[in-house]
Amino acid sequence: MTTYQGPVTVVADDIEVTMQADLSVTKGGHWAGSLSDYQDVDMFKVLTSDTALIRLPGGQQGRFVLEGKLAPGQASMGVLGSGPAPF
Repeated sequence: MTTYQGPVTVVADDIEVTMQADLSVTKGGHWAGSLSDYQDVDMFKVLTSDTALIRLPGGQQGRFVLEGKLAPGQASMGVLGSGPAPF
């Protein structure tokens, strides 16, 4: 599968929250996309954590970093995956 749209669990340090993801594999073989339906405070914790994981409903998971800056109330946040795509 080269895309995934749906619910994910984001795990970072001491938080584990459900968000919506829109992810795809890029032409270069990396994976990236965006997360939405999150609380700003949760996303700030993800932004400042050492390790963040996306976990799909089937248990597959992948590490990622956030792209860009977090602004209060923004609708989505870009992500850039590390390693094989979890979808």
